[in-house]
Amino acid sequence: MAQEADGGLLDQVREESERTKDDPYPDNARPARTDRGRSRVYSVRLNEEEYRAVQRVAEAAHLPASSLVRSWILDRLDQERPAS
Repeated sequence: MAQEADGGLLDQVREESERTKDDPYPDNARPARTDRGRSRVYSVRLNEEEYRAVQRVAEAAHLPASSLVRSWILDRLDQERPAS
């Protein structure tokens, strides 16, 4: 059974999220494991320049590089999926 959310609270959370979106994470913050059930691994070879570029983009986005690369792959798979 779904519960109706408090509209004022949602607005407050959205505003705070937008206001702080570029703030760095606290030093003690740890990413939540959202990839439960993922069990297949691709090994991808990059040259040093490509590797550093991925690292820079990931750091700027405050993400682990593997999460960033996974999101790029999933975005591209969505683009490649045939329209129904």
